[in-house]
Amino acid sequence: MKERIRIAIVGCGAIAHWHLDAVDRAGVPISVAAAIDPVAEHARRIAARTGATPYLSLDAALDAGGFEAALIAVPHGRHEAIASAALRAGLHVLLEKPLAPTVHACERILDTARAAGTVFMVAENAQYWPEVLTVRALLHDGAIGEVVTARAATFFPALADFYGGDRSWRFDQAEAGGGVVIDTGSHWLRPLRMWLGEVDEVVAALGRPDPRMEGESLCRALLRFTTGTIASFDAMLTTGGIAPQPLFTVTGTTGELTVEGSGWVKLWDGTDRKGKKIGEPGGYLRSYEAELTDFASAVLHGTTPAAPAEQAVGELRLALAMYRSATSRRWEKVWR
Repeated sequence: MKERIRIAIVGCGAIAHWHLDAVDRAGVPISVAAAIDPVAEHARRIAARTGATPYLSLDAALDAGGFEAALIAVPHGRHEAIASAALRAGLHVLLEKPLAPTVHACERILDTARAAGTVFMVAENAQYWPEVLTVRALLHDGAIGEVVTARAATFFPALADFYGGDRSWRFDQAEAGGGVVIDTGSHWLRPLRMWLGEVDEVVAALGRPDPRMEGESLCRALLRFTTGTIASFDAMLTTGGIAPQPLFTVTGTTGELTVEGSGWVKLWDGTDRKGKKIGEPGGYLRSYEAELTDFASAVLHGTTPAAPAEQAVGELRLALAMYRSATSRRWEKVWR
């Protein structure tokens, strides 16, 4: 039985380095054999860090061989072509979110994955976010009674490593499939689904405070879940300073839970005006460690991943429903 996975990293930008940082922190049994990027400098940077061989294309790397899995972190519009090629080559695949920019593309990728019979995961690291899992456990235990409402809020600047000045593919509507909702939004929408179930309909308004982004750089939305619970979702690519605020708030009949940017989950039950810290501080970046460990275990030991790849279609459907709502100016069904 193999003790390590040899992977190819396809797309050697900033998120690839975040994944490698997590591999190093957690000692995940992964070795990088190939670094693939059409920008030679990016591929060489990963190669220098890992000892991998750099390539300009997946085809060239496949011809050389030497790996059985791929981490794919390319622009959204290229997910279907790259992931399908990797799956048809018999590779295990960890594909960055979103699964694809359209539902039909998602379905085609999933069909290809089923036919391949290899491990296929979507890298939605929020599934493994420590604070999100803590909140899920607290809700299960009735820590705040019955859930009344919730809020997810993500406000962040255009980090240079990810947005690359004014020329980032994330600013391009065709490459990204939209703006902050389809890109970063999934990390905030997945936790809401984990806690509250599926969303029935949404109403949303979009804006463009950052003129560099062709898609939306601001979204404010209401989500009505199949249970009838209402939650809000706010996302913005900020252009100036912002005040600290909770990343998530879940309000119940007997109290409230918040996820702080500091990594703490706090319980507000009236016994402490500053909130009661629960457990140990987590942190968003720790989610990558568990995600990669889960992928390695699925490949090496045949374990079942924490969430099926199909789950990621839900965040895409939510984003598309918000886009429809912004145009129609009315509530739109998510699973139409």
